[in-house]
Amino acid sequence: MARARGPGKDLSLFARFGHREGVGCKKMREWDGYDRRLLALLQENALATAEDLARDVALSPSAIARRVRRMREDGTILADRAVVSGEVGPFLSAMVDVQLDRHALQPVEEFLRRLERRPEVQVIFELAGPLDLMVLVVVDDMDAFNAFADAALGDDPAVRRYETRFVKRRRKFTTAWPIPLD
Repeated sequence: MARARGPGKDLSLFARFGHREGVGCKKMREWDGYDRRLLALLQENALATAEDLARDVALSPSAIARRVRRMREDGTILADRAVVSGEVGPFLSAMVDVQLDRHALQPVEEFLRRLERRPEVQVIFELAGPLDLMVLVVVDDMDAFNAFADAALGDDPAVRRYETRFVKRRRKFTTAWPIPLD
C-alpha cells in the first residue's frame, strides 16, 4: 500500500482504502491535506459555506469554493443528502445475508439491478466468503418485510438462499468515510 509522502502528504484514493490500481477501482486524483480536511468537514455538514469552511481550513473562501466544485465535478463528492431522524416513524431494519446461484451469471446481474432499484434497500455489500451479499433493508413493519422478501428474494432464480437478522437498536449510523487528516 502507498504511504503518505512529502510535506503535503498526498494520499491517493487507492492508498487510502488499500486498493491497487486496476483491481476493481478507477483511479482518482491525488488529494492534498486541504482536500482531505475539506472532505472531512463536508461529511459533517454538507451545507457549510466556503466562508464557514475557511475558519477551519487555511485557504480563502474562493479557493475553497473552487476545490469543492472540482470535487463535485470529478466525482469525489457524489451527493448531498439529508440524514433523517429515526423518530420520523417506526421502521424495521433487517440485515439480509444472500447466497447467490453462481451458475446463472445473467440472472445474478439482473437480480442486483432489481435490488438497486428497490426503495427499501439501503445498502448492498458484495462479500467474500460463504455468503455473497449483505443487504440492509428498511421497511415499515414485519408485513412490509415479508412482502419485500417474497417479491424480491423468494422465487428469484439468482438467489440460492437467504437469511435475515433484524436490528433491535441502531447505536451508530454514519455515511462518512474516515479520512486521515495528517
